[in-house]
Amino acid sequence: MVRTGAHAYIKYGWEGTTYGVLDTSEVADKKFGLADKMSSLSLTNNKVNLAQLNKNTVHKYAYGQQSGSASMSFTLSNPWIIGSILGAPTASGSSPNYIYTYDSSLTTFTKTPRTIQVEVGYDGLAAPIVRTLKGGIVGALSITASVGGLVDCSSDITYGVETAPSATLGTAPVLPAIEFPYTFAHATLEFRGATVLQCQDASISMAQNAELLYGLSSHSAAAAYKRVLDITGSFKASWLNKDALDDMLAQVSLSSPQEMVTGIIKLSFVKNATNEKIVIELSGVTLNDLGVSGLEPIEPLFEDISFTAKNIKVTATSLTSSAE
Repeated sequence: MVRTGAHAYIKYGWEGTTYGVLDTSEVADKKFGLADKMSSLSLTNNKVNLAQLNKNTVHKYAYGQQSGSASMSFTLSNPWIIGSILGAPTASGSSPNYIYTYDSSLTTFTKTPRTIQVEVGYDGLAAPIVRTLKGGIVGALSITASVGGLVDCSSDITYGVETAPSATLGTAPVLPAIEFPYTFAHATLEFRGATVLQCQDASISMAQNAELLYGLSSHSAAAAYKRVLDITGSFKASWLNKDALDDMLAQVSLSSPQEMVTGIIKLSFVKNATNEKIVIELSGVTLNDLGVSGLEPIEPLFEDISFTAKNIKVTATSLTSSAE
């Protein structure tokens, strides 16, 4: 009998200072978001085929670094997975307006990756299979809102440790305490201090360029480290003025080049303006490309703009009294 996703679950928890080990206060009980799915899961041992003289066939196998990868996609319902890129948030506020801030511009911004441990459970036909993916680093996280759709998120995970699976099936994730499906109607984009009218889609991507580190005496990874945080994005909106064009032309001015766009880019997802919202602010923004589409009879004219930012600040206001 064929098994479906109804016979499986995925959940994660935060690791502590020891790579591959859950934090002492943690349990792997978190959901990535609503309608979360793992579209791919792969494990490799980087096998090497060894030949020998006087033969045309493989003589021996040797095995190298153990590494795995997974791709997740889900609907944005809470801010917590952002901590896999920007580290644990700073908490402030009080009931009912708890505020959690992730800010890459602070001197206290974490310089080491915050690793996760993912449990994949499968109620197999013969017996349960529970895989534990340890030492996971979320390489990139993308958030996209398009007219008529949900706020879609995607992330890629690389992990460096996996031991023999368990046959004891766990339970489905119990967190988050509050879930809400954000859609395009909850999203607002601001550019150069003004709301972008008739915006069709907007996306922001954070990539921490983290890597696994291996050492002698083990096929599994021993640690993880990250490189420069890349923050990029794009949006498509009705062509209403020449502001973006002025910015593009100013950037390549020979006499006085403009390094950055004036102001910030802000993408907000608001369920309740008082205590349920996620606001993403990008600073140090420069434009990469400016395209125009629809230059044909009886078609709407749109600008397609892509950009890069130096820093990102995410402010999440929640009814939840502690970060998950």
